[in-house]
Amino acid sequence: MEKSSFVLVFGETPVIKVLDFLLTFDSFDYSIGQIAKETETKWESVENAINFLISKGIIKKTRKLGKAQLYMLDKEKELAKLLKEIDFRLSKFFIEHEMKKQSSKTLMQ
Repeated sequence: MEKSSFVLVFGETPVIKVLDFLLTFDSFDYSIGQIAKETETKWESVENAINFLISKGIIKKTRKLGKAQLYMLDKEKELAKLLKEIDFRLSKFFIEHEMKKQSSKTLMQ
């Protein structure tokens, strides 16, 4: 699996992997089990990351589906908006950097 620009810059800690996932798929809510599977992170590590991100006001509980609590990015909060912007700008930076590399290779041929 290819790493996102967010993970490339900030590392692969459980908090960053969970945050990156929720920033990327911010239109839906997910259970801890779903997030653990998608981020290839242990359930307990995801639970700790979720609690940390909730305490910072970045993500929120949404609803229960059976016994599972679901979570998503809290798009109303200023910090979540800022992180979304950082994620976007990092992606743009890496895309532009790659395009320049490709352009240079083409010119050299």
